[in-house]
Amino acid sequence: MLLIIIASSGGPVQAEELSLPLQVREWQADGKDQVFDRETIFKYIDGGAELYLAYEFHRVFSRKFIGPGNSAIVLDIYDMGSAAEAFGIFSSEREDEDAHIGQGSEFGGGLLRFWKGRHFVAILNDGGAEDADRAVIELGRAVDRALPPGAAEPDLLQYLPRQNLDKKRIRFFHQPLLLDKHYFVANENVLDLGPKTDCVLAEYPLSKEDFLVLLLVRYQGAELARAAYDHFIEVYMPEAKAGLAQMENRKWTLARLDQNLLSIVFEAPDATKAVELQNAVKK
Repeated sequence: MLLIIIASSGGPVQAEELSLPLQVREWQADGKDQVFDRETIFKYIDGGAELYLAYEFHRVFSRKFIGPGNSAIVLDIYDMGSAAEAFGIFSSEREDEDAHIGQGSEFGGGLLRFWKGRHFVAILNDGGAEDADRAVIELGRAVDRALPPGAAEPDLLQYLPRQNLDKKRIRFFHQPLLLDKHYFVANENVLDLGPKTDCVLAEYPLSKEDFLVLLLVRYQGAELARAAYDHFIEVYMPEAKAGLAQMENRKWTLARLDQNLLSIVFEAPDATKAVELQNAVKK
């Protein structure tokens, strides 16, 4: 496999161990490649390591390219352990337009992000040098060619209704801190989320101002799912009838349980819209 590297975590590795470019346009590798794992990632990512650790992050390989005026391009290749985890970390901050690299990508503000198989890649134009954005894209395509073949995105995404789905607002995660990042539900973990829960959060625009939010949570068993459903109803909407309630903001929430799958519609302008989206969930 491409990124099995024999080196001390955080220490240097030899460039020739990887089938990756040493030069892109006028930017050349500066010979200080590094690898960080789950224990040492805090040395590399200050204040953002928790995001990666919320997934099954294994290690990150980093290479810096130096070019005109001492400008830099930084390449990071994250081994996330599986395609589902790689898609998850990519989806966690997706905002920009597709760059058509890897299995899913975006480029904006000098930053290229994409995923392929078990790998997530970030390439940054660090300094905004002229022509550096084009070099970032070229490097991204070279890395894409070097990575092993891809694998399918998380199977839980297949449950999402496709009509009106905003594909840039699909998030895959496990932990409650990722749910809080994208849609705040409660101050406590009312859905009993953890490392073994698979979650998908998706948005369905109704207008420029209004949108529906659909959350799918798959538990490891029907008993765990039932306990989580009961916990959610008790804390979040104790007045609910058959899992349906109008909230303080006048929007409707509808929760349903199907064996080990819990599905919840938030922000519905009326009960009918909540029921329609729930009925479209593929099971």
